[in-house]
Amino acid sequence: MADHPIRVEISDEYDPRIPIVLPHEKVFSVQVGYRLFRISGLSLSSDAPSYFTRYFSQPENTEKVLFIDRSPVVFERIYNHLQGYPINVENDYDFIHLWSDCFYFGFKKMLKFLSEDIFATIGDKSFKISKSLFVVTGNYPNFFTVNFDSMISDDLSVVEEIDVLRPLPQRPATVANRSPALFNDLLELLRGNHLIIKNDEHRQLLIRECKYYRFLELEQRIVKHRIINNPFSPSKQEIILNLVDLNRRGISNISPPDMLREVAIQYVRPFMPKEPSRSLVFQFDCNYEKFNHGFSEVKLILNKKLQMSTIQITNKLCQKIMQVFKEFSDDFMTESSDSDNPSITFIAGFSDCKTLINGMEMKDTWVQDIIGVVSEEEEEPSASSKKRRLSSKQVVGDIIEFKLTRSLWRMMMRGGRSRLHAVSIEGITDEKTFVRENIDFL
Repeated sequence: MADHPIRVEISDEYDPRIPIVLPHEKVFSVQVGYRLFRISGLSLSSDAPSYFTRYFSQPENTEKVLFIDRSPVVFERIYNHLQGYPINVENDYDFIHLWSDCFYFGFKKMLKFLSEDIFATIGDKSFKISKSLFVVTGNYPNFFTVNFDSMISDDLSVVEEIDVLRPLPQRPATVANRSPALFNDLLELLRGNHLIIKNDEHRQLLIRECKYYRFLELEQRIVKHRIINNPFSPSKQEIILNLVDLNRRGISNISPPDMLREVAIQYVRPFMPKEPSRSLVFQFDCNYEKFNHGFSEVKLILNKKLQMSTIQITNKLCQKIMQVFKEFSDDFMTESSDSDNPSITFIAGFSDCKTLINGMEMKDTWVQDIIGVVSEEEEEPSASSKKRRLSSKQVVGDIIEFKLTRSLWRMMMRGGRSRLHAVSIEGITDEKTFVRENIDFL
């Protein structure tokens, strides 16, 4: 034999000392179903107090055989735990059977061990999920933990109200109408593997699953966004998000109430406590509506007579912008808000905006040129420049409309007054351009 024993390091969280609840050297007899178990007082004391230690602590019961009308297969796992072996539970029904018996018999240490994992059946597939995966990432509470906590509270209330003779029958969490493949992707995302997202359609399916399971932090993480460093922004960083992905809990107006300074709306993705506040740039995307089968228009309206440029947003995009920004503005110009096609109108600014109309990049002062406002930054015409003015045929009349297909905006606040300022816009003026850009063979 070796002269020196092998050193075994024990975690600080584990206390190897076992209290003397029952005499450690004495052996007690427990008949579980068709099988007799001989258990030492040491083993029973290792997870005490319990039903067994209370029973055998009574002098008249020390030599008796305690009969338990339960499954010996399930109890063997408990027996191994009492002997000090780690237990590995892989099956959802094994888990729920072990949990029910341990809860009924009062084995608190094993209950704590079992509570480290959550078991669920999604579709036709069983999953074992470490609870720490939820807690560490901030997706707690959620569908599964609420279900599990509800099961515990229901058991406690029943046990307290009536003298039950056996553990209550329980079923593991089962979600028959969801996709196990998508749920497996969510687990990969929780582990930090964002490469699992294949495309925008896949992203939307995953976001829908996040909403169902209440993985609120994960939902915000996988929402399509971009964070950019902007040295000209007061917050030094900007976040770009689609309007439909904004949550009003993340919106803040830092414009001073004296209205002396205009400031862009700030945004923090909710349920992400370490997220800093950034200036918000949000996107209108009329093609994005294919995911919710709605129809919305974003129209740029230039009024030559009033020398004014405005943006009109209709239908679902209107409802969304009202929902997200309503409490931060008191001067929305709302039109027909109670109709089947509600709309809202904002005064809009276009300085330093990148603009594509009918696929052509416009010169920086194109809006001022149309509405007749003199710009101090008027460009000198250049033969080599590719930037265009619109033809006279496209700007006939006092009111000219452009349908915007995609556009990026900042919501600028001066106290409670708001306006939209364009960052980049893409628009069309006629059906020919729309057909060329949007309609193709299947």
